[in-house]
Amino acid sequence: MPVVVLHYGFIVFLLPMPVDPPVDRIRLRSVRGVDVSIWAGTGELMGQRAKRTTTVTVDLGELKGPWQAWCQVHGITPSHAFRNALRQAMDQRATKAPVPRSRISPKRERATARIELNLTTSELAALKKMAGHEGYVPTKWLVAMVRTKLTGQPQVGQPELETLARSNQQLLALGRNLNQIAKVLNTAPQNRAAFRVEVITELSRVIQAHTKKVSDVLRGTVERWHLQ
Repeated sequence: MPVVVLHYGFIVFLLPMPVDPPVDRIRLRSVRGVDVSIWAGTGELMGQRAKRTTTVTVDLGELKGPWQAWCQVHGITPSHAFRNALRQAMDQRATKAPVPRSRISPKRERATARIELNLTTSELAALKKMAGHEGYVPTKWLVAMVRTKLTGQPQVGQPELETLARSNQQLLALGRNLNQIAKVLNTAPQNRAAFRVEVITELSRVIQAHTKKVSDVLRGTVERWHLQ
């Protein structure tokens, strides 16, 4: 039983103490000025539950009306709906473990390891169709897919290879022309008013960087890398 201590001036009435030590203490004041101190077990107050410590007060502002209407339409209490939304938000924020990627070393490696793959007739037909559409034979399409998954780097098909190669050739030709223009301007200072040498030099540098990047992609597609 809870212990109730009543103070009427100098008169104090004590009830027997409980066997277990008090857990919660709640102090109230009545309208007649009588102080009542109550020790109770977990959450119990004279037959009533004490205020829950897990309650959160949220000011919804203008969202209160729409929120209550939404809960009513879906047949759910606002508290339950809020808990569901909170769980969903926390689940979305939980980060998954990063996918391990193999590290590529400059050393080249010959493709000598073999693996046998059994497919159904329809799967093989679909594989041939997709690989042909992307400019691959089925075996190279599978290799490209595996390498992309292992390294996280793109693998391009034959149509893309041809397009990138042509793009590189055109950019290299443009870069050579820019270099020639820069040399002419350096030897003829009077023409610098019409052209800014530093702009041409920077443009040439960007073109060279782009062609190197494309070349690396092309080389990585046709070569076999050593993975660590």
